[in-house]
Amino acid sequence: MNFLKNTVMGLGSAFTSGGVGSLPFTVTDAASDESPVLPEFTLLKAKSKQDGSTVSVFKSQGPPCTLTQNCLRRIKTLRHPNVLAYIDGTEVVNGNVFIVTEEVTPLKSFLDDIRARNGPNSEEESLAVSWGLRSILSALKFINMDCKMVHGRVHPESVFVTKGGDWRLGGFQLTGELTMDGPFLLHHRSSGPKSLIDQELRYKTPGFPSMYSETMLYSTYILIIVEHARSDWSSIVSSPPHAIDMYAFACTAIHTFHPSFSSPSDLSRNVPSGLAGTIKRAADATASRRVTPDHALQIAYFDSSWFIRQMLFLEQLPIKSSDEKADFYKELVASVDSLPKHTAVFKVLPALKAVVEFGMATGVGGKAATYKLDPSESQMLPAMVKIGHHLPVDEFKAQVLPTLVKLFGCNDRAVRVQLLQMMDSFAVHFDAKLVNSPVIFDNICTGFNDTMPLLRELTMKSVLHIADKLSDANLNQKLMKYFAKLQVDPEPAIRTNTTICLGKVATYMNATTRSKVLLPAFSRALKDPFPHARMAGLRTLVACDAIGSMQQYMVQIQQESANMKARELEQEKESRLANTPGDAPVETDAPPPAASGNPSTVTSFDEIDDFADDGWGHDDLDGLTSPLAAAPSVAPPPPSTGSYPSRASLGGVSSATPPKPTESPASYFDDWSTSQPAVSAPRLGGLSLNKQPPPSTTTVVSDAAFISNKPRKTIHERKVEAKAKKEPLGASKLASKPKGGDNWDWDM
Repeated sequence: MNFLKNTVMGLGSAFTSGGVGSLPFTVTDAASDESPVLPEFTLLKAKSKQDGSTVSVFKSQGPPCTLTQNCLRRIKTLRHPNVLAYIDGTEVVNGNVFIVTEEVTPLKSFLDDIRARNGPNSEEESLAVSWGLRSILSALKFINMDCKMVHGRVHPESVFVTKGGDWRLGGFQLTGELTMDGPFLLHHRSSGPKSLIDQELRYKTPGFPSMYSETMLYSTYILIIVEHARSDWSSIVSSPPHAIDMYAFACTAIHTFHPSFSSPSDLSRNVPSGLAGTIKRAADATASRRVTPDHALQIAYFDSSWFIRQMLFLEQLPIKSSDEKADFYKELVASVDSLPKHTAVFKVLPALKAVVEFGMATGVGGKAATYKLDPSESQMLPAMVKIGHHLPVDEFKAQVLPTLVKLFGCNDRAVRVQLLQMMDSFAVHFDAKLVNSPVIFDNICTGFNDTMPLLRELTMKSVLHIADKLSDANLNQKLMKYFAKLQVDPEPAIRTNTTICLGKVATYMNATTRSKVLLPAFSRALKDPFPHARMAGLRTLVACDAIGSMQQYMVQIQQESANMKARELEQEKESRLANTPGDAPVETDAPPPAASGNPSTVTSFDEIDDFADDGWGHDDLDGLTSPLAAAPSVAPPPPSTGSYPSRASLGGVSSATPPKPTESPASYFDDWSTSQPAVSAPRLGGLSLNKQPPPSTTTVVSDAAFISNKPRKTIHERKVEAKAKKEPLGASKLASKPKGGDNWDWDM
């Protein structure tokens, strides 16, 4: 019966060559030949059958033995951030011992890779070694001082490195209590064969038991202590556990800086001065005087490193205060380019993503909109995006983009501001389907109606980075409605930038939208009281000449200039009549017809090189832009009569006054703002820009006609003036027109 059982077990072990015993993992590379690096185990790479994650597998070289069994037992129970993380393991009878851990690589391979990229003694190597040695000391503090055990095999080949650059302590074959029957003393007291890792002279304190031959003393890798020279095993038991491991740690530290060292006293080459003193104390010939791991962790070599401070803070991030986090994120953004690439991508980035994922999980139903991130945590988004730039495009989309997309649904203003400010960094990774989805486009559009001016402006600017991916409906319909509102925003800077943004997205609009939107939008900008908004309107208008808007605009400019010239002539005649007291109103001749604009006469803006040819003389501009300085004019009759309102009457009848520009040398743009009512006057009463109606035959002296020596009004004039006040206000009505709405103003 036992024979059958052993046979079945043996067959079961035979079927594990491509797997990991009965564990749900698949080996992805073949077992290598026996190596002195791992005397009892072979390191393999494998993948999980459940989620496809990569892991490392330690497979014993032969059937289970005391050392491999002890290693499996200890790694299961020793849980510490700096100890090799155990995932799963099994022991196959008459087969092998399998230990599944996090994905790691041997320390030697890790350091060789850095030196191959950057050369010896590089800054990246210095940062990695300082952080790694501190991690090993932290693991020894846990094993020696907290667990009261001895590791027994601290050696460069017992150290492994994760993808994030964290050093992990492994090799627990000799780990246990420091007793006569403990695994460490049993192994070294036995006369059985010793592995090469136990035969390194450099890792041995002065003196050695006679049971080791002279040849073995000078072969590679012996780890033993000076007390062995006397074969006084009882004194070893009475010494503190850290005495054995700290001596081996000193040798390991020297090896990382100077791989060909001969003894722990060889500290002359490459070993930092801040660490040399601690190494000497750790390698003291007297066990009781060797420094403890706890004291070694407190030296200035570890405390003065900015890299170590950041890594320690990152590990304690969940328990830090908001102010501490804010300072850390600012420092991280400034130093992210100095971080080793593997540390930034595989250690810092996952930690930052975990902050966001935790915030999403605390929301109702796991929705981002129901959770408000800590104000300090929004400042880590620039670091996340900056680190993501080190990744290939596919990796960025897989690791960083999903987190950013989730944050678009967050209602926290600080988060939204950060996302919009960084839109140019990651919008290139968006596809059209994602951009037009509610999670991106609809959430971005909520910023147009926000009460915070900064958020409205950033929302408008962010559209530039996704305009080429927007659908026809979102770009030409929804977005144009939001832009129409922004053009009458109370903030002058927003109105200015809206005009600029509109000109930049014009190339993505269809022809119908361009013809309906651009010309009215630029016209509105040219009437803006803010000088920079008017400048933006003019420059954007010129920039859009390539898509045909300039030609249409100049045709209407010619038409309007001719009409304005005719109106000024008529008003001048009426003013002369009004200045003569007692004279009866005299009907004036109709002004010359307005020059009708013909699109064929204007081909491009470059051909229009003289405004005087189009009715835009210097005198005309002065008259157009200075309504308060003009001569007295007639009061406006009702629009239904087809008469034109007087420009000077706008100041006398309407209580709304045009905004006063900042005093500066007279210029085209500064004057335009004061003439806004006059420019808008052609809209009144349904008047056409190409047809000149007959002038009004009723005149009245304006209140603003004269400041001094004003003649007494006749009874007839006072009656006419009172009647005009009861009638519609004409152009002043336009000046008080409420701004806003979704429709573009077609008025020139």
